[in-house]
Amino acid sequence: DHWIIPHLGGLPVASLTPSVVVSFMAALRSEKSSNGRNGLSARTVQLTVGVLKSACAFAVQTEMIGRNPIAGVRRPRSETKTMKVWTADEARRFLEATREDRLAFAWALLLTRGLRRGELCGLTWGAVDLEAGTLRIEATRTIVNGAAVPSRPKTAAGLRSISLDAHLISLLRTLKARQAAERLVAGGSYADEGYLVADELGRPYRPDTISGWFDVKVKEAGLPRVRLHDCRHTAASLMLAAGVPVKVVSEMLGHAGVAVTLSVYAHVMPGMAEEAGAALSASLLG
Repeated sequence: DHWIIPHLGGLPVASLTPSVVVSFMAALRSEKSSNGRNGLSARTVQLTVGVLKSACAFAVQTEMIGRNPIAGVRRPRSETKTMKVWTADEARRFLEATREDRLAFAWALLLTRGLRRGELCGLTWGAVDLEAGTLRIEATRTIVNGAAVPSRPKTAAGLRSISLDAHLISLLRTLKARQAAERLVAGGSYADEGYLVADELGRPYRPDTISGWFDVKVKEAGLPRVRLHDCRHTAASLMLAAGVPVKVVSEMLGHAGVAVTLSVYAHVMPGMAEEAGAALSASLLG
């Protein structure tokens, strides 16, 4: 809906050739969106072409077409970016520096539960149970062609329930009380859509606005610059380093399986193995 149909939706299957797909990949990587942002990442293009190839393969299997016209097209390679994470002390300093910020609850969720930006921006009060101490990830808001678009998590694993500790529950209760007060002040002007990440009139913030806000707060706090998404990496790395079982971390992050978590955070594992071995030796031999 977001990438294939806008570019290839009107093209007859007979005209779908490897060269067309190559041009399609180049367009996705280079075209700027309406808000001036650069094209898609290599990873997103890789996934998009994978969907197109799967659709053609399905068409062959169901005898809609006689042959797959792009069976030989290779998906682009996804570049590996160096992961930047904060130490526990740096993450603590950021949360301390932003505890009076309007989005204090959001920064805490990102750094302690590893939410994706789209998941955070898609949170509504209907998915939060403060009495039970849980929130459900069941919707997202992402930027597509310059517009904020509501959607669903990409995989079944992305649909998940996350536990809240007393500190997070307190932050969310404070947020709920503040929004109730703002609703009274705004009256009929309040856009009561139920989003947590919203302004004084209840209007949901754009996801890219949250990223920009985060960059400003990091600079003000005098901390090493990381991307908003690196809060997710920070949360995962700190949990793994603290000895949280990989399966628990994988489920909290909404990964499709433990193998995904291990592949992304393999750099944390050597230190964990060393500490675990030392702890066991101390227990059995000390």
